[in-house]
Amino acid sequence: MQVGEVGELSEIFQWKGEVAKGLPNWSSDDKEHLEEELSDVLLYLVRLADVCGLDLGQAALTKIVKNAQKYPVTTTDHTTTSTRN
Repeated sequence: MQVGEVGELSEIFQWKGEVAKGLPNWSSDDKEHLEEELSDVLLYLVRLADVCGLDLGQAALTKIVKNAQKYPVTTTDHTTTSTRN
């Protein structure tokens, strides 16, 4: 089982703290390493869903809908806020 792939992905972020969108402070080697580990985890999840007979795409869409209902977003005066506490 390749659950260790998730651990390898987690290690990348363990000492990074908050990361900025686009990873502007990351080297190209670090970004490439991240891409590889994300790909490993994605491929593992797709294969696991297939073995289990689950539609991963549909499951993700269902989860997005559930999250939207659980954590509705409200807008006031051009400011978007989540009602999540």
